[in-house]
Amino acid sequence: MNRLLVLMLLLVAAFSVAACGSDDDDGDGGSGSGSQASAGAFPVTIEHKFGKTEIKAEPKRVVNVGYTEQDTLLALGVKPVATRDFLGGYDYKKRPWAQEALGGQELPTVGGEQINFESVAAQRPDLIIAVNTGMTKGDYGRLSKIAPTIAQSGDYVDFGMPWQEQTVHIGRAVGREDQAREQVREVEAKFEEARREHPEFEGAPAILAYGGPEGYGAYSSQDTRSRFFTDLGFELPKEIDKIAGKAFFTELSQERFRLIDRDLVVMFGPQKEIEENKVFGRLNAVKEDRVVYLDLDDQFAGALGFSSTLSLPWLLENELDTLVAAVDGKTSTKVEQPK
Repeated sequence: MNRLLVLMLLLVAAFSVAACGSDDDDGDGGSGSGSQASAGAFPVTIEHKFGKTEIKAEPKRVVNVGYTEQDTLLALGVKPVATRDFLGGYDYKKRPWAQEALGGQELPTVGGEQINFESVAAQRPDLIIAVNTGMTKGDYGRLSKIAPTIAQSGDYVDFGMPWQEQTVHIGRAVGREDQAREQVREVEAKFEEARREHPEFEGAPAILAYGGPEGYGAYSSQDTRSRFFTDLGFELPKEIDKIAGKAFFTELSQERFRLIDRDLVVMFGPQKEIEENKVFGRLNAVKEDRVVYLDLDDQFAGALGFSSTLSLPWLLENELDTLVAAVDGKTSTKVEQPK
């Protein structure tokens, strides 16, 4: 996978981790601790992009083959027996918002750029979570032969299912729908509080984009990470949605760089390399210091990539000052770039 595609996906960190045991007494891993499935939660039928999946009983061995759903499972008290590597340069194993739920463990992995179907089968799963995968119908068919498999809703582009719906979707599959809905309410309340404290966000034009020597582009409002900004009240450009169509991003030629010029510009990619592009450097957002640059190994980038009920509160607590500085309308305000 070339660097441009990594920038498009920003499903970061690609280190292969060694398999590790569970803290369960029988060594099987599975549902973890801290919560139990709701009474009467099973059997349950989950509708998704590729049809319907029936889960007859509470799953004990959950394998996650999506890039980000391990966070959602951990938040619900379900420690997957294996997960998929996050792609890029972010050391996702050390993400601060998930350490307590992980309990100091590293999860075995079942693929990075591609799903390792043999590794999935070797984990003997009784449920496979595959929401943020961008997988094909053929991939789904192969996984379904191993265990009941849950894909994303068909109502959204790949990688575009809102975090709220993902949380409930996965919660229902593991018998913790009520808990999932409560977590959604709690995080939405945090967003409401942030909007009240920062009315300057409401309606402010913003964009989530990427750039570097291999190309430039922007993410549509359907991208999961873009939803962080719309949840804060920012307004993303409708032109990008139109160009992107059924994809979650679009590449942009230099002739279209004007579409990036917003009150808030959040750019994936190294600042030095992005600003070497002279056309980009002429944007008002650059001249007026309204650009937030996210390197692939930034905590901001990682938390945005996961966009979960664990990582979103971390973003709201730790990174809003950066956005406030970018949109305060004062050229004298220095935007401290995330680390």
